[in-house]
Amino acid sequence: MSRLRYRYDDERRRQPAYRAKKSIVRDLWLGAGVLMIALSQPAAVCVVALATTFASFIILDETS
Repeated sequence: MSRLRYRYDDERRRQPAYRAKKSIVRDLWLGAGVLMIALSQPAAVCVVALATTFASFIILDETS
């Protein structure tokens, strides 16, 4: 069972759609990092980090 799951995950990561989503998430995190550096307030950094994490999960989610 775990071997089959590994195969599925490996094939899924090679798909062009998944790579495009990963690129979007990378760009989102880069922008959020710049914003966190610019704000430099601990509370604002936490809010931006949590919002970016939530957005990343939404983008990479594959359930329909």
